[in-house]
Amino acid sequence: MTNTENDNKKQSNNIKEETGKFLDLQKQQIENTVSNISDTTNRVTNSVNEYQQTNREILDKSIDTTNKYQQETNNTIQSITNNTIELQRNFANTFQSVFSKFIDDTSKSYWNNFLYPQRYTDVYNKSNQNVTDNTVNATRRINYDVVLASTETFNKSIEIAQKYYSESVQNYFNFVNKIEKSYYNH
Repeated sequence: MTNTENDNKKQSNNIKEETGKFLDLQKQQIENTVSNISDTTNRVTNSVNEYQQTNREILDKSIDTTNKYQQETNNTIQSITNNTIELQRNFANTFQSVFSKFIDDTSKSYWNNFLYPQRYTDVYNKSNQNVTDNTVNATRRINYDVVLASTETFNKSIEIAQKYYSESVQNYFNFVNKIEKSYYNH
């Protein structure tokens, strides 16, 4: 019986050792799994943070570029407006100078030759009407050209802004797809 008892003790010790080894192995596997989960979580967190940073940079750049284009559009419109006003001022000064000389000459001629006062009045009225008509026509033409140029410039600015926005959105989606692919590939 002692032999059997010894065999039972040995077998019991072997089972305890095997069970201990098995439990140690299970503990090690659990620790490895926890470590892998922690590493994966850290990598995902880092990827998300990088993704958010990149998105923030893209958004900031888009806003800066849009502001720059808006400022350029405003500056262009202001410049066109200032040029138009200056051009109208120059036209008015030119016509005033010519008209003043004409009136002066007409006045002298009238006083020197007072036999034809009605003719001078008619010539004066006709000249005055021509100057007025020419001034109105020139101003209309200038205003039309300025409005057309301003509209074309504004439309071009809008097209550029839309194109940049579309490209930004496309780059954003491409980046998201790239991140998604790299995430699933790991």
